[in-house]
Amino acid sequence: MNFLFLGDIFGKPGRNLVRNQLSKLLKEFNAQFCVANIENIAQGRGLTEKTARVLFEAGIDAFTSGNHLWDRRESLEYLQSEKRITKPLNSPTPAYGAEFYVIEKSGVKLAILTLCGQTFMGPANSIFATFDTIYPKIKAITSNILVDIHAEATAEKRAFAYYTAGKVTAVIGTHTHIQTADEEVLDGTAYITDAGMTGPHDSVIGVKKNIILEKMTSGMPKRYEVADSGMQINGVVVTFDENTGKAQKIQRIKREYDDELGKKITC
Repeated sequence: MNFLFLGDIFGKPGRNLVRNQLSKLLKEFNAQFCVANIENIAQGRGLTEKTARVLFEAGIDAFTSGNHLWDRRESLEYLQSEKRITKPLNSPTPAYGAEFYVIEKSGVKLAILTLCGQTFMGPANSIFATFDTIYPKIKAITSNILVDIHAEATAEKRAFAYYTAGKVTAVIGTHTHIQTADEEVLDGTAYITDAGMTGPHDSVIGVKKNIILEKMTSGMPKRYEVADSGMQINGVVVTFDENTGKAQKIQRIKREYDDELGKKITC
């Protein structure tokens, strides 16, 4: 079977791109499951019930997240009830969001889990100890397990991939919004350091580049605005044996689209 994972969906441009293109991608790659990182869908920081609903309706089954999950106060009540959005499980304090979520289709289960890195990030407990605590509970349900490791440091992501190699179906890195070209299968575990960003790439990780340049050169605070050009869908497709949970193949996706019409212009 195949699952499609979309790198961090950024703002309204990213949401619109997914709405326009997701059904075509699912058909092209014969993907039975679709998961995406959701932490930047509402103006680049956090989410709202409305913005999440749009993506569920587009065909995404469940969401991973990251350190910006709780940035919008108006979403906290929604996160308490919506089980399809997984929180960073290793947050050091109780936090809203699901510990993990199991998607089931045609009798096949796929569990998803989010962990945040500790290096150059906010407070977080050990990704290794947290995984060891939750793994037996998930393994008892299914061997098909997707972990989003939302982290800044590439070494931390890769170390975690080796730590879980052979135990989970995939370890997919997010957070930097810059897609890496190191996709591989490690002892039956599909891995990529960062799946990239779905949204406006004519930007600095989703924000209008002139704003970031002004901030960095002047040292003065600036109000961030979501960019609106250079549209791309970034992500991966993982082929796995649904009976063993072992990944067989990982394919990196980087598609560029016309900014106005959302038509594909390159592969």
